[in-house]
Amino acid sequence: MNLTCYDYLKVCAKKTGDFTAVYAFGTKIKLSKLISDIDALAAYFNSIGIVKGDAVTIFIPNVVHAFTTFYSLNKIGVIANIVHPLTSPDGLKESIELTKSKAIFVLDILAAKYADVLNELGIPVIVCSNSDYVLAPAVPAFKVFEKVKGKGLDKFKNSVKYLKAVSIGSKKSSVECHDGSQIAVYLHGGGTTGKSKTIMLSSNNLNNLSEKLNSLDIPHKAGDEYSLMVLPIFHAFGLGIAMHFPLTHGFTSIPMPQFTAEAANKHLKKHKVTFLLGVPNMYKKMLEDKNFDGPHLKNLRLVFCGGDVLPERLVKEFNKTVAKNGGKGKLFRGYGLTEVSSVCAVNTYEHNREDSIGKPLGDIVVQIWDEMRQEVPAGTTGEIVVRGDTAMMGYFNGDNTVMNEGVYVDAQGNRWVPTGDLGYKDSDGFIFFTGRKKRMIIISGYNVYPIDIENAVLQIPFVSEACAVQGYLKNKPCVKLCVTLNQDMDKDDAIDKIQAFCKKNLAKFSCPRKIEIMDSFPRTKMAKVDFMKLSDTYDPKDK
Repeated sequence: MNLTCYDYLKVCAKKTGDFTAVYAFGTKIKLSKLISDIDALAAYFNSIGIVKGDAVTIFIPNVVHAFTTFYSLNKIGVIANIVHPLTSPDGLKESIELTKSKAIFVLDILAAKYADVLNELGIPVIVCSNSDYVLAPAVPAFKVFEKVKGKGLDKFKNSVKYLKAVSIGSKKSSVECHDGSQIAVYLHGGGTTGKSKTIMLSSNNLNNLSEKLNSLDIPHKAGDEYSLMVLPIFHAFGLGIAMHFPLTHGFTSIPMPQFTAEAANKHLKKHKVTFLLGVPNMYKKMLEDKNFDGPHLKNLRLVFCGGDVLPERLVKEFNKTVAKNGGKGKLFRGYGLTEVSSVCAVNTYEHNREDSIGKPLGDIVVQIWDEMRQEVPAGTTGEIVVRGDTAMMGYFNGDNTVMNEGVYVDAQGNRWVPTGDLGYKDSDGFIFFTGRKKRMIIISGYNVYPIDIENAVLQIPFVSEACAVQGYLKNKPCVKLCVTLNQDMDKDDAIDKIQAFCKKNLAKFSCPRKIEIMDSFPRTKMAKVDFMKLSDTYDPKDK
């Protein structure tokens, strides 16, 4: 299969037929309407001189335009540079300059503070608005996206309204690209272990992922089931699984521009949501919300979690609540990274094991290597490496003709992505994640894995979250444990009880010497716990 994402969408549309592809702010939008607007936008860009090989920045949250902007660029071979819509003005400028973006899509209510930067760059600005597609009053959960009317938008020197671009393009034709092996998108890593990298993915990468995910599904009537689109498209998890897969396989997507547990649970109650995808903190908040419980949970059948460590306690609580309401659906832990188009291993109804991240998805190959790039025996911890047709083209450093940067090509020509994550396989082939290589803590020559400490501490009933990081006491390395609590209690008493638990249940070198009780953890743009901000730094003055 060598198709662009747009071509793949058209092929799948012949199978699904027309259906309500997106439900947003009370408005139902047919697949035929989306494709019509996609075609018009593609023609508009060609008409202003943007062609195959150029890049255009998408700077919007999960709104209807997320669908039309990506596929319109993809249709004509233009690379979509997708950037977090709350990135700082300087960060946006840096991304646009790095990728040499020729234009940008922005959402009107979030755009004003970027006017100076965009005017300085002088590129065309296509201003999107929720009103472009919303025909009914916005639901209360999204009032935050109504408050700012467009203050400062008159400052844009090179702007055109989204609907005007569609109107202009509808009268023109476009030059289509049909090569799925070309760069489709620039995505930017989470940066939990340093400066984020820009990852190049092809249409084939995303289409192959969609095909593998479809093997986990069962036949259903297009438009009869809903997918809650919480994960943002600036990450492969959101782009490939939360947007591309549901749209091409007959799910009605409900894009959430801003996640709240209350709003998400209301969607579960109102619609037949069968497909749910998220990160651990999202599921935790939904489960804690009073609106989660109810008979609507019996609709859930495809429920996956990735992006961060998912505690087994949360899995059991979630699944217990679903089962109580007559549901057979289960929350399954998966694993992946942007460099392999997101998911590469997952637990399923057929193959699942407690605490594991599952088995490789489809024909993807996952191995555990030592420092000499040799596969290690079952039960031995090493680096997780991935091979398959979803592996990235490489890291982008300003020249998109340079491929395989960040990819190891072996003597047989196989392309492997070293993940920087540690893990092991058991004798049955289930994979277990043990932590980031850069998170590993060495105490007196012993390797200490934070995830082992965190999983143990999460067994304490009053502990809500736990994060073990590198600490220092008088310049000597130690384990520092940060926790949040799920009940009010004296902090000193909580620390004493945690210390006593650790001494009883952990090896000596894994016991935290420092424990800090926090109200909440700092998080990255993808809602992962930002362990770098929690870690201590070596201080030569501390003696």
